Amino acid sequence: MRVWFFSGRQVLWWAFACLALGIFLGTYGEVYLPASAVNAYPGISGRTIVLDAGHGGIDPGAVSAGGLLEKEITLAIANELETLLSRAAVYVVMVRHGDYDLADSSESDLLKRKRQDLSRRVRIAEEAQADLYISIHANYFPGPRWFGAQTFYYEGSPEGKHLAEILQTELVRHLGPNSRLARPGDFRVLRDTTMPAAMVEVGFLSNPREAQLLSEPGYQKKVASAIFAGLLRYYSQ
Repeated sequence: MRVWFFSGRQVLWWAFACLALGIFLGTYGEVYLPASAVNAYPGISGRTIVLDAGHGGIDPGAVSAGGLLEKEITLAIANELETLLSRAAVYVVMVRHGDYDLADSSESDLLKRKRQDLSRRVRIAEEAQADLYISIHANYFPGPRWFGAQTFYYEGSPEGKHLAEILQTELVRHLGPNSRLARPGDFRVLRDTTMPAAMVEVGFLSNPREAQLLSEPGYQKKVASAIFAGLLRYYSQ
């Protein structure tokens, strides 16, 4: 048996070569899903799901009487949901990770800016060839009496309706009873996406009690868990 002796420089070169190979395979090689996650979540693992935290940047969305911004609530819940889905070996595409919109920075016309923003949210989902599109928003109505989470779907999408109905059931189950049902809505992000899509209105910022709940990290996690439970149920049927 031949015994090979390496100099210190050769050992160092070999270590760098192995590291480079590992980086290459990790970047360009086949992606392997954790077996534990696949076994625990067999229906949803390996899927691509787009999470769209509504508004952002110069567009705050709805604002509660206490100054709570919709754009902050939607992002916080989307971040929590991203964590849950990632643990289930889902490939999550976040439309935004920070406080910004997707329009051209030079565009000053607010209407054009909003159209660009919505168009690019849809494009992200289409380019990702996503399996599902989940848009997260908070509701608002003049007067404080209305409350409760509610989902919306595009009327021309039977599968979107099915998704929204399941999510609505789990929101009520996890967050407490309300009489709201999944409803059709002619929103661009639901109308223009080709995959099943649903919009989740997580509650009313115009309701003082619900606004307070939505400001609390623990409740934000609870909302994310409810949506996660709905997605698991959607893929288990």
